[in-house]
Amino acid sequence: MPQKLGKKEQYAKLCSFYGGNKLLSKIFSGLRVIVKYFVMYLSMLVPRSYNICVFGAWLGERFADNSKQLFLEAQKYKGLRAVWITKDAKAAKEVKRLGYEVYRWGTLKAVWMQLRAKYAVVSNGISDLQHTFLGGAVIIDLWHGIPLKKVCYDNKYEKNWNSLRQKFRDMLINIPLGNMYYVATNKVFVDIYQSAFRVGRKQVLCLGQPRCDIFFKQPTPKPYFPNKNIILYCPTHRKEGAEKINISKLFDLDRMEEYLSKYGFYFVIKKHFYHRNETENLKNYPHIIDVTKKDMDIQRLIMETKAMVTDYSSIYIDYLLLNMPLLFYCYDYEKYLTEDRELYFKYEDVTPGLKARNFDELLEELVLFAMDGSGYAKKEREQARNFFYCKKGQKSVGDDIIKMMLKRKFGYKKVLDYKYE
Repeated sequence: MPQKLGKKEQYAKLCSFYGGNKLLSKIFSGLRVIVKYFVMYLSMLVPRSYNICVFGAWLGERFADNSKQLFLEAQKYKGLRAVWITKDAKAAKEVKRLGYEVYRWGTLKAVWMQLRAKYAVVSNGISDLQHTFLGGAVIIDLWHGIPLKKVCYDNKYEKNWNSLRQKFRDMLINIPLGNMYYVATNKVFVDIYQSAFRVGRKQVLCLGQPRCDIFFKQPTPKPYFPNKNIILYCPTHRKEGAEKINISKLFDLDRMEEYLSKYGFYFVIKKHFYHRNETENLKNYPHIIDVTKKDMDIQRLIMETKAMVTDYSSIYIDYLLLNMPLLFYCYDYEKYLTEDRELYFKYEDVTPGLKARNFDELLEELVLFAMDGSGYAKKEREQARNFFYCKKGQKSVGDDIIKMMLKRKFGYKKVLDYKYE
């Protein structure tokens, strides 16, 4: 007796059938897009509740980032029903373990919550949730860091943003999903966000990042590495993960281990999410630990570090709020700017401290840090912090955003009674 195929297997078989014929494949893809936009426009007709907010992050695959922190803070407000939507079973299990409401993508409950929610909070973009069901919702994009690298419409390497096809898509999607807001950290980024996301001035709030609220709250979270002095290495991605970050080629691991052992540090490696499947052979180096594959909250992790080593990642801008030493290892500076991303600012002007172009220079800087401790490049760090953050952004901001939701401050493409800095 032939085995009955499940829905996923049936869909895969159908895709395989159509994939074998290019014409049929294009027709099938086109029909899917038409249905998607039809449902998106229909979803505008569903009455939405100001008391429901759906949250998602990282294409629905993680319980993390600004969305996570705001979701956790929303739980104390009785007037707001906060619901997490995710593809990932592990993420759903974690939210459920905390005792909060969570639903998996594609389930009737998830679809219904997204149809009924007046508010939707994301950290990467509309694809953090099933945006097909968000027509007419207020979408608040907290983004996933303060962008040092050019993003979205400003990133010419990503795609041709001015093609007729892209402009037509933008026009189509702007009607059901155009009531969208972004949260910046100072006046400079208010201007940048208008360009990067092609939105009006009144769609950008000057506040801060909810994910950094944890820095200002008590009690402090339990450390991942108790009683260890941690130097954290957080490199940004290379070509969205297509180009491997090979630690053994970038570092002289024997000399690094010797330094760490001498000064009593551990070197913890946390690569970008796009590099999550990369592995490193570090078994002969007890003071070098790769946690890229581990599900660790990056904000908690940086709170327990004595210093951070990074390159072009915006995580260092979060770290400025902790007023701890930063070191920059920009071994591929010229290549990165010409082949991967452009930057919004001159790199040397906004990165506090000396820049190492090779491992020898990095090791020299690490020795200086070990001798000077928290005083390393302190003045430059303070200047950078005040450049990247307004006064509001240098403290907890999550409550402000939630209160704006509850007071219905989000009008159509503008924030009512909001004082723009």
